[in-house]
Amino acid sequence: MKIVHIYHHYWPVIGGLENVVKALAEDMAKLGHEVHVITSTHGAEGRPKEETVNGVHVHRVRSVRLGYPDLTYPLEYPSDLLKSADIVHGHSQNSLFTVKMIERAKKLGAKTAIHFMAVDALYDHPNPLVRLLGPPYGRQAALRAVRSSDVKLVKSLRDKEMLKNRYGIDAAYVPDGVDEKLLTAPNKAEEFKARYNIDDPFVVYVGRLHKLKGVDVLIKAVSIAAREEPTLTAVIIGPGDQKPYRWLADRMEVGRNVVFTGFVSEEVKIGALDASTALVLPSISNYVEAFSLAITEAWARGKPVVASAVGEIPYRVRHIVNGLLVPPKNPKALADAMLQLIRDRKLGEKLGAEGRKRVTTWGKVIEELLKFYAS
Repeated sequence: MKIVHIYHHYWPVIGGLENVVKALAEDMAKLGHEVHVITSTHGAEGRPKEETVNGVHVHRVRSVRLGYPDLTYPLEYPSDLLKSADIVHGHSQNSLFTVKMIERAKKLGAKTAIHFMAVDALYDHPNPLVRLLGPPYGRQAALRAVRSSDVKLVKSLRDKEMLKNRYGIDAAYVPDGVDEKLLTAPNKAEEFKARYNIDDPFVVYVGRLHKLKGVDVLIKAVSIAAREEPTLTAVIIGPGDQKPYRWLADRMEVGRNVVFTGFVSEEVKIGALDASTALVLPSISNYVEAFSLAITEAWARGKPVVASAVGEIPYRVRHIVNGLLVPPKNPKALADAMLQLIRDRKLGEKLGAEGRKRVTTWGKVIEELLKFYAS
């Protein structure tokens, strides 16, 4: 099967959805399919416009960006490739790049699929201008994606509900997965603690250092929790500008309680999860939590999750069942939840074990997607 994936970013750009598209594309190529990715030149760091990476044919097209990554507009279209594809799979209807490519593919007669993400999720954005202009843009993008897609997919039960109630669309639920190795790899806790000279107890955050991800809320929560557990540490893993968060940690007098690792390898990330008390996701906006792969990764390692009740999170994380839910932008509630798991390790083990039952692998995800592609 000739499969084309569409998204405005691809490797070497690192991010949640970027990693998802890469995992899908490479694993489909390993199964013997002819897999292509059409993406923009943004973030390519001088990579060629056409290359093959791990069996995936990457096509980077010229584009312009209107401030935000989602507002990336393609200036050229690989029409011959789109026309000859068995399926063109776009990722995120909020991406202008994705929608434009899917519309072109549809006009050329190709079969199209879209994974809808964060449907109508900009109403709670902290930026007032985004709150004003984002919802109309999001609705128009969703309507265009609905018209241009033959196969409509979601990875979040929130988005499935939104599409059904607001657009009358019954989309198929196909969530993201994890590599099978994540379920079977040996415990790497001691290696991680030795590498960073960290002892118990600590919590770990995995994700971008972005204001919508609530890293500042986590640091404030640490400052509260450290009054009762002075050795509590928060390990913050992910790319982004550390300066404002280091400054905040120093101002809150918890600089020694916050460790920034930057981007790390998969092995180091596994070690951090293994050694941690819990994964903490303090996001403050529905928009940034369309599907948290970090939650799945934590569950795969049998770890509990403490997370804000935003986006798709409360549809997957059930309070006192497979994790703890807290209100967004509430450092005190987050601190209390972290302390609860630090003091009750048996509860953490129970929540993590229940979460592990909900983990699916990329192999099963791709099996489902191929059925939809062929139907």
